[in-house]
Amino acid sequence: MAASSKFGTGIACSAVSMLAMALFAAAPAHAQDTDENTSASASEDDREESVIIVTGSSIRGVPPTGSNLISMSRDEIEAVGANTTPELLAAVPQLNSFNTAPRAAGGGPGAFAPGLRSLPASATLPLMNGHRLVAGAVNQTNPDFPFLPELAIERVEIVADGASAIYGSDAVAGVVNFITRTRASGIEASVRYGVADDYHTFSAGALAGQDWGSGSILAAYQYSENGNIIGSDRDYRIVDHTAEGGVDTRTTYCPSPNVLVDTTFYAVNYAAPELAPGTVNKCDNGAVADLVPASRLHSLFVTGRQDLSDNVMLWAEALYSDRKDTVRAAPPAATGASGGVILYNLPGFANPYFQTPPGTGATTEFVQFRTDSLYGADHIENLYRVKALNSSAGVDFDLGGDLSLSVYGTYDRATNGSYLPAIDPAALDAAAIATTLETALDPFGNGTSPQVAAAIIDYAGDLAIRQQTYLGAAKIDGPLAELPGGELRIAVGAEYRGETFRQRGIYGGSPVPEDLDRNIKSVYGELFIPLVGANNGAPLFRSLTLSLSGRYDDYSDFGSTTNPKIGLTWGVADGVTLRGSYGTSFRAPGLRDVGATVGAYYFNAAAIAGSALRDPVRGAAQVDSVILYGGNTNLQPEEARTFSLGADFLPAFLPNLRASVTYYDIHYTNVIGTPGGSIAFTDPTFASVVYRDPSAAQIDELLAIAVPVNFVPDTLPTIGNLLDFRQGNFGVRNTNGLDFDVTYRHDTSFGSVFGGIAGNYIFNFDTQLSETAPVSDQLILGVPKATLRGTLGMQAGAVNAVAFVNYRDGITSLYATPTGTAEFDADAYVTVDLRLSVELPGDGLAGGTQIGLQVNNLFDQDPPYFPGGDGIGGTYNPIGRYAALSLRKAF
Repeated sequence: MAASSKFGTGIACSAVSMLAMALFAAAPAHAQDTDENTSASASEDDREESVIIVTGSSIRGVPPTGSNLISMSRDEIEAVGANTTPELLAAVPQLNSFNTAPRAAGGGPGAFAPGLRSLPASATLPLMNGHRLVAGAVNQTNPDFPFLPELAIERVEIVADGASAIYGSDAVAGVVNFITRTRASGIEASVRYGVADDYHTFSAGALAGQDWGSGSILAAYQYSENGNIIGSDRDYRIVDHTAEGGVDTRTTYCPSPNVLVDTTFYAVNYAAPELAPGTVNKCDNGAVADLVPASRLHSLFVTGRQDLSDNVMLWAEALYSDRKDTVRAAPPAATGASGGVILYNLPGFANPYFQTPPGTGATTEFVQFRTDSLYGADHIENLYRVKALNSSAGVDFDLGGDLSLSVYGTYDRATNGSYLPAIDPAALDAAAIATTLETALDPFGNGTSPQVAAAIIDYAGDLAIRQQTYLGAAKIDGPLAELPGGELRIAVGAEYRGETFRQRGIYGGSPVPEDLDRNIKSVYGELFIPLVGANNGAPLFRSLTLSLSGRYDDYSDFGSTTNPKIGLTWGVADGVTLRGSYGTSFRAPGLRDVGATVGAYYFNAAAIAGSALRDPVRGAAQVDSVILYGGNTNLQPEEARTFSLGADFLPAFLPNLRASVTYYDIHYTNVIGTPGGSIAFTDPTFASVVYRDPSAAQIDELLAIAVPVNFVPDTLPTIGNLLDFRQGNFGVRNTNGLDFDVTYRHDTSFGSVFGGIAGNYIFNFDTQLSETAPVSDQLILGVPKATLRGTLGMQAGAVNAVAFVNYRDGITSLYATPTGTAEFDADAYVTVDLRLSVELPGDGLAGGTQIGLQVNNLFDQDPPYFPGGDGIGGTYNPIGRYAALSLRKAF
């Protein structure tokens, strides 16, 4: 069994340092853009190789010319030992989720759709067998990664290059393609159980297939579950950073209240229960919230194919998954219309639970507290249930002369049911001014009646969202002419795709129905031109291939976009290949970016003065304001220019050595977002969305497109600032860096040893909120420069042993201090993983059985410290040391 080829290096302790140095001596095969690799990673049956489409190209058997192709084989997938596909992708150092425990947060971007090279998740396109997938998120409509049964995955291919010329929207940073098994005869089964401190996982799966020559059928099922980890389960979390020169990030909304008393500004604090002046209760809300939420997953994959004749093949595939996530969080703060709760001890307004701080004689007080007593628990549970179906079916025709026509369709559907507890501010305020024990709020204890508590917490968001994608397509590809360098090959195709988003339910106490849809018409083409080949090669020109591709997409809701790409691969000498690519890519605005409900929010001048919405031009005289948030029908697609140069080495003098390096440069513009913050008032880009002293006509025009979800006054007062902070095409991102991969295998008398290193190094990563805004260097604002994964292993007969070292460079970022901000360099995050597997001998009951042991984070390495937030420098895996036993059996 080969080992995974996603690698890392370095660690502090001496034993691991020796291992890290050894990593540079050997490594297993990764995946490159060579025809040799293409055939090696092709289907399990020779009959299938003629129809293999390598990710990044529309032409059968042609790798993505000029681009870097990263691949994880079936054996490597088994070595990773992941329970789910998000965990599997955490082994790839080019992905943002590298060496993390991807968490469920409602299925939004970043949860199960990790981006490439620190770019947003929405800039990476997930595929299954080259087909687009449905989204299952609450707020986003970008595709999610598929939850495939582990036994059903044949390989994973990643094109870390812009690919909109082939695939259309979202392929800005690259494409991640899950390629499934299509033929198997017999039954396979697997089970895995793992534990860590305060945590467990379990998975069990089975695959059954039958191949009868002219056709086959395969089905795979998997059940997976994991427990949760809350903040207090990990003692390295630090939230009070005053000892290190930072600030205390704990909140003052705690189970035990704080009372503020002052005739004007409520400036003096009294901590319950003693209510001594100048005392403050502070608490860590993250201590009761999930670092890793509890989850359970059912997934079923079925595929089949049948030759109808020598020239016609019918095929179909379907993946169904049912995921339930329970995400613990702290009970919400008690916030009414005033930002907290105001209690009175006045005639006619006397709250019977009012407590006067000693010596103040106060008759009015502002109380801050967390609503544990109303919920009867120290946490709430956000519930998400996502059911997704991704299905495709088609007919492939052999037209003769190696020309092939494929006509196919896709139907994808996902439903997301979410339940999100919240506090009703109006009911809270009504209870605060109530005057009887039966109707009043008790913020100091458990005196609030069950009926009143139920009314206050009966405000949960309860949403049902359904998203659908359907597609019809046709493609013809094959040889067009014979050139001196080989066959000129072509692919041309057309697609029609529809997308819908339907939302029903309650959020913020109001119905929030949304009915969004769009359709997309697309045509594309690709030429593979072998300029130099075996028949006309020469010194320094062993081969030279050129690829030209382009795609036109016409969207019903914002217009059209055209994206070309050119790729060149140059075989300089035996074992030395240079390559390059240049193209444009795009990301269409999501359906909710365009069509989400627009809400209008009122803030009085006092609230504005203490917020990020403070208008610096007005100085101390802030004004009543209305801000619009939501979708924008005027959005245009995000756009990117991508460029790459690379080299691959397979030297003849060391035939088991493979090495590749790729330089990439991405210029990403029109990034969708909201202006936010004070920059909106000073950046000329946002001049068109800031209305100072707006006219009645301007107010009426903008409010006509909004649902007034948060107008506090019955009659809108004079508005000084009207801010149109709907989604807009504002942002810019520029990044460049290197991807690299070195692998080596050495055969020995007992088997083989192997090892290597692969990863990503970022030279620059700059962002701007607009094209005229100041440039922010993200490498000093939290983006790590380097992510690496190294491996060292051996195979001796039926025994395989592999060690991985995972390295994430320490982040540099700013943290808050009592007087401003300061910069801090966190240490690197380095962990070591071990894998051991044994194939049992014999042909009886033990035959075909593999026993495996995996240990992640062998040395139980804590994440590096950072003096802000939870006290953790960068992304990390909160699970800690994790050990699992697995059993795999083939029948």
